[in-house]
Amino acid sequence: MIYSFTIYKEEGPLGTTKTLKNTEDNDLTVLGEVDGVTYVHVPFNTDIPEQYPEINFQEATLTDDIVGSLKRQRFASLKKQILRDTLEDEVGDLYDMVADCMKLVEFNIMLTSRLAADYFGTDALTQETKDTYATRNQTFLNGVDSGEIKIRGSIEDVNELFNRLITRYSKIQTIVDDRYLSELKKVGLVGGQ
Repeated sequence: MIYSFTIYKEEGPLGTTKTLKNTEDNDLTVLGEVDGVTYVHVPFNTDIPEQYPEINFQEATLTDDIVGSLKRQRFASLKKQILRDTLEDEVGDLYDMVADCMKLVEFNIMLTSRLAADYFGTDALTQETKDTYATRNQTFLNGVDSGEIKIRGSIEDVNELFNRLITRYSKIQTIVDDRYLSELKKVGLVGGQ
């Protein structure tokens, strides 16, 4: 559950600051601050200490903008960096992962091209090739179904994942067009549409 509060400050020589009171085990995790409001995660079944009324501690309603802002702040950034370091230690460096992604893309392009050529009748697949693809495909599906192969869609909402990827992809293409290709087109280094 996510809660929010606002730090209370009294100015002056005898001024005071009132902020969140955490549990003895520091169960409350500060996620970040948006527009002067601090957001904290409180695990379920946590006994929250009584808070100062002045800080307006309450269950938070998160908008997409607030979530986006919190994901760019220290808590989420630190978690992402820890993930990157762990992936590099346990899987390989960024370039290894990019190379693996390129192999997957190549495999999918080849499969799609072969199936399209077979479908359109321009280059029919032999039964042996069909059997090879069918076995490879079924091995992958069996791994996903058994949980041996974990795909992102099994740990994250597929629609949200797809929308985020497509939005990010579209943003990249807009930036490439606006800041790079359009400039090269203006000077005749790239043909235009």
